[in-house]
Amino acid sequence: MIAKRLEFGDKIRIVAPSKKVYDIKQEQLENFKKYMEEKGFKISYSKNLFEIGKWGHSAGTPQQRADDINEAFSDPNVKAIWCIQGGSPANQTLPLLDFEMIKNNPKLVLGKSDIDVLLLALNKKTNLITIHTCDSKIGDGKELDYDYTKKWLEKRLIKGEKEIEPSKEWTTIREGKCEGKLIGCNISCILKLAGTEYFPDFTDSILFLETFESKIKEILYRIEQYKQIGVFDKIKGLVIGHNYGFEGEKEGLKAEEVIVELLKDYDFPILKINEFGHYQPHAFLPIGAKVKVDATNKKIEIIDDFIK
Repeated sequence: MIAKRLEFGDKIRIVAPSKKVYDIKQEQLENFKKYMEEKGFKISYSKNLFEIGKWGHSAGTPQQRADDINEAFSDPNVKAIWCIQGGSPANQTLPLLDFEMIKNNPKLVLGKSDIDVLLLALNKKTNLITIHTCDSKIGDGKELDYDYTKKWLEKRLIKGEKEIEPSKEWTTIREGKCEGKLIGCNISCILKLAGTEYFPDFTDSILFLETFESKIKEILYRIEQYKQIGVFDKIKGLVIGHNYGFEGEKEGLKAEEVIVELLKDYDFPILKINEFGHYQPHAFLPIGAKVKVDATNKKIEIIDDFIK
């Protein structure tokens, strides 16, 4: 199931399914609103966007956050739903979502990090192709501030272009070619869905992974968990993104080096790219769409239509 492509003049709803919106984030959100309105879009905020939940971490209660998501899907004037940021508790909203209603009102849904649990759950429960990309914020010199991200916002979401263009050189880690449904992305957030009805089916998929401020020990046990639940036995290939703030960088070690060493007993192709993750340019990757990966020649192409 795919949503309609964006058109200039469309209304985009900003929601906060996870962490509360701090003051500095409000400033960055206003910058985003100004930029998008200058481009011709209309920006609206969800009712509970600036609420603060019990214990001061989340953007309101689970019900308030779920209500905002449900309301955005049910509003015929809203054409896309862009999540302001990640955090930790987005999975609290999942049992409260009206997936049957959502099936009848497909829309573009965008976000990253903890929002990956929402993107993956929507794809699993409704087959809606969702979009992994940057937060709906501008002003900290990152993500949507990048010219690359601004360019591909239009090329991907308005024109529906299927190329994934490198912002800088990609690295072949293990040669080979593969095709499969794209599933990802944050290494820890995906695991929040393990054992639930929202966990993806990784059969014949292309897994894309990134880490955020991970310690070496965390990568060790997370990759081991993926192994034990059979993910790496099912996938056709692996694409590794930017691993922001990895602990081992202080000693000159890269997160992908740890991951690849732990996966030496598998033979699927592995490609390292730079266009997803935290504080990186974003290519707007369609979760649930079929893609073709050529790790040998450093190419990725989206095969399926992901908007209409």
